[in-house]
Amino acid sequence: MNWRLPDMDRKTLPKLPAWWWWLAIPSACVALAAIALFFTWPVQRGFTNLRFWFWLLLLTVLVSTAVMAFVLSAALQASRQTDWRHLFIDRKYAHWQHWGRRSLRLVAFHCLTPESDVASRTLGLEGMPPQAPSKSEDIMLTVPVLIGESPLKSVIIQTLTPMHSALRALPAVEIWLYGNVDEKQAVPAIEHYWNQQLNKRINPENIHLQDKVPDATLLHTWCDEDISIPRLVIALHLLDGKSQASASCSALLFQRSSGPVIKAPPFRPVYLFRPLVTQSHDLDADFPRFLAAGQTDAKRLSHLWDAGLHSRERGALLALLDEHDVMLPAQGRHDLSLLLGPASPASFWLALCLAAQGCDLGQRGQLVAVQSEESISLVQLSTQPAAPVNMPVDTISRYPLAYLAGIVAVMLALILLPADRDTQMGMLPWLGGGLVVVAALLSFSVPLALRLWRKRLDVEWHLLEQQRHD
Repeated sequence: MNWRLPDMDRKTLPKLPAWWWWLAIPSACVALAAIALFFTWPVQRGFTNLRFWFWLLLLTVLVSTAVMAFVLSAALQASRQTDWRHLFIDRKYAHWQHWGRRSLRLVAFHCLTPESDVASRTLGLEGMPPQAPSKSEDIMLTVPVLIGESPLKSVIIQTLTPMHSALRALPAVEIWLYGNVDEKQAVPAIEHYWNQQLNKRINPENIHLQDKVPDATLLHTWCDEDISIPRLVIALHLLDGKSQASASCSALLFQRSSGPVIKAPPFRPVYLFRPLVTQSHDLDADFPRFLAAGQTDAKRLSHLWDAGLHSRERGALLALLDEHDVMLPAQGRHDLSLLLGPASPASFWLALCLAAQGCDLGQRGQLVAVQSEESISLVQLSTQPAAPVNMPVDTISRYPLAYLAGIVAVMLALILLPADRDTQMGMLPWLGGGLVVVAALLSFSVPLALRLWRKRLDVEWHLLEQQRHD
C-alpha cells in the first residue's frame, strides 16, 4: 500500500421505475384479462360466478404483482451492485486511512548541539532564538576526556544522560547508530555507557551500524513492523574538516504505538506518524493525500521544522499549506540552516528531536520537512494519537426479499387456478417445498454473487494500480 489510491469511479444509483408504472402494469393486466374474457367467457354462467372474478381480478393482480416484484428485484439488484461498489471503495479508503495513521511512540529524546536549549529558544519560550554561526562549531564537552581518548564517549554520555531512567528501565534495546566516526570508536563508546552508566551489558548484535544516515524510509518501514524491543536511533555528526556543518548528536527512543507506555519522566510520549516520502515533482499530488490521512488535525499543526529544503521546494510546501488551510504563524517556521548553520547528514534526526521537544513543551502538532537529492520527506508529530478510523458498515449482504415475494406470488397463482379445493390443499406441500428450495437457492446465490462482485472489483482495482504504476 502507498499514499496514492487508484481513482475508481463511483457509479450513479439506478432509479426505480416511475410511480405511474406501478399502476399501469395491474391496469394493463386487468384490461387484457377483460378482453380475453369478453370473447371466451360463456354468457350462461353469468358474471356473478366466482371463477369469472378470479380470472378477471385475482389472477391478474397476482401475475402483475409477480411481474412488478421481478422488475423491482432487478432494479434493487442493480442498486445493490452499485452500493457494493461504493462500499468496496469506502473500505479501501478506510484501510488506507488506517495504514496512513499508523505511528511510532517516541518515549525519550535528546539532542546535543553547540547551542543549548535550542527548541525552547526557537519556540520563543525562553531567551533569544539561536543564530547560525559564521563557521562550524563543536560540541562543548562537560564530561572530562582523558589525554588521547576520543571525545565520542563524552558526547554519548552527554546525549544519553537525560534518557537514563528510560534506558535503565528497559531489559533490552536495539540501537541504530550512524556517525562520521570509525566503527572501532563508536561501538566501544556505546558499550562503555551501558557498562558504566547503566550497569548493564549490551549485546553487540543489537548495535546496527549504518554506513549511510537513515532517512524517513526507515520510520516508514518501522510503522508496519511489530516492534517487540524498543529501538534507539543515535545520529552523530562530529567535525571532520569535510563538512561545513556544526557538530550535533541526536538520540530518539522508539516503541510501537500500541501496548503499555514506557514511563520515562520528564518526557511525555510523542506520536510520530507514518512519513510521506515522495519525489519533489510529485509533492503537489501527494501532499493533499498526506493531509487526508488524518494523522493530526490540520488546525493543530503550529510549527514547521525545515531540515534542508531547497528554496523552490520550501516555497511549494508553504503554498500547499496555505492552500489546504494549514495556517502556520510566521514565528512557527523554523529553518535549521538559519538557527544552527549548514545542514549535516544527521540534520533530519536533529529536526525530529527538536520537533519532539516542541510537542513535549506543549506546542501542539509539529511538521518536519527534509530533502535529500530529489526526494522530500514530511513527518508529523503530536502528543495525541490519531483518531480511530470508522470502518463502513456492510448493510448490503442481505437476502433479496423481492425475489422471494415474486416467486410466492407465482406459486399462489398456480395453486389457486384449480377449482377443486382438495387439489388446492394437496398442492400446499409443494408450495412449502418450493419455498424451501427458493430459500436454499437464495442462501447460496447471494453470497456467490457478492463474491463474484468482489472479485471483479479487486481485478479492476489491481488494473488501476498497475496502470498508475506504469
